[in-house]
Amino acid sequence: MNLDKIDLKILRILQEDGRKSFREIGRELRISEGTVRARIKKMKENGIINGFHISVNPHKLGKDVVAILGLYLKPSEVKKTLEILKSYDEITQLYQTTGEYDAVCVAVLEDMEELGRFLSEKIYPLVNVNGCKVTLVLSILKDGHKIPI
Repeated sequence: MNLDKIDLKILRILQEDGRKSFREIGRELRISEGTVRARIKKMKENGIINGFHISVNPHKLGKDVVAILGLYLKPSEVKKTLEILKSYDEITQLYQTTGEYDAVCVAVLEDMEELGRFLSEKIYPLVNVNGCKVTLVLSILKDGHKIPI
């Protein structure tokens, strides 16, 4: 799907505020509500828009530990292991990578004790994980999913 200037403007607006109504977007861009609705529908159908999400502060929910895990995986079982990792609620982001690690993930947990349990009960027992390096996040300076458009 080729995106025109209007599509890109709609995406920018939604990245700023995913709750804006079709009517508000239409007013801002001086196009009809129906046009906005149709364009968003088409972008959803084409996989350009994957969903509408809110941003939650983990610390306000008692989740005080954010850990970045660099994982070394057995090459023959990467896909299978990634599927298992995707199923863990504690993991909020998961990436298959090149470089030092085969995968990198972000885990959000209540405290260090929960991190220890998570590692010992869910990560280390995976036979396809050859190793794991954990980095603790001291502070979140920027956390967003906006794509430069």
